[in-house]
Amino acid sequence: MESSNRARTTSRLYLTAPRSLEWITEELPPLGPHDVLVQTRAGAISIGSELPLYRGNACASRLPQYPRSVGYENVGFVVACGSAVQRVRRGERVVAFYGHHTYAVAPETQVIVVPDGVSDALAILSILTCDTAKGVRKVAPRPEEIALITGAGVIGLLTLFILRAYGVVQVDVVEPLAERHALARLLGAQHVWRSQDMPSESREYALAFECSSRNEAFALLQKQVQQHGRICITADGNIEPLVLTPDFHEKELHIVGSSDGWDYHTHAAWYFRHVQQYATCLEQLFELRVARNELISTFEQLAQGEIRPAKVLVSYEEAMNPIEA
Repeated sequence: MESSNRARTTSRLYLTAPRSLEWITEELPPLGPHDVLVQTRAGAISIGSELPLYRGNACASRLPQYPRSVGYENVGFVVACGSAVQRVRRGERVVAFYGHHTYAVAPETQVIVVPDGVSDALAILSILTCDTAKGVRKVAPRPEEIALITGAGVIGLLTLFILRAYGVVQVDVVEPLAERHALARLLGAQHVWRSQDMPSESREYALAFECSSRNEAFALLQKQVQQHGRICITADGNIEPLVLTPDFHEKELHIVGSSDGWDYHTHAAWYFRHVQQYATCLEQLFELRVARNELISTFEQLAQGEIRPAKVLVSYEEAMNPIEA
């Protein structure tokens, strides 16, 4: 049942122009019978998708319109439920998809209950691991097949995690930033190279994943995969166009794109069991943790290249004032 004194407003982060962010207070929509009200506990910056939008240089089919909201990764507490809500209860911690808000109203079908013992950081990663799992499922790897990943940003590292969790024995990674190599090894990569250090006699790969949005990396994959090899493009493709090389035709390669998750609820059930059963080291992807009031300055530091974390975790705890029933 809906609380009579629930929050009526939310503070929401808007991109009002390139490199211009502003917190705006606005009215929350009415709570429908199948809706829940979520108070944000933690969020994240998706650097690969949000930073190009912030800079104003994201590749897109149409011109951006402002103001626009940003973000999509949240963990929070359900503080009110509509009269017909059955799957979620008030007080439960949930994963949600609304972005940088202090509160949000969401359909109960679009939140995922987080089990006890799973940290906020691990819970948030249920979203992007579902996105990368979709790409992995599209190429259907067999355990004995050897895979190559270009890019050890979060998408590349989570693709690596999914491949290893799905039973692929050998996964190699190409990443230009040396500081990312340790994370890739920690998550199970057998070999990690910069592209210029990749051995010339390296084996041809059965499957590969382009996770960098860089055309040079895409060309490398087309060169390295074997005849009839499979390549999945899991990067957003929002940095520069990816071009087919002569290898695509000569080897008759299979190339697929992948975006968003395959089934967030079903994946989350598997993912939560997995992270409770195995030590995954996934929390180490959050190389920077900031408070909500540091979000705007953090975006600018990222854009300036002053900091280069794999991923940023955002705490809303300083703003939390739970609504009393």
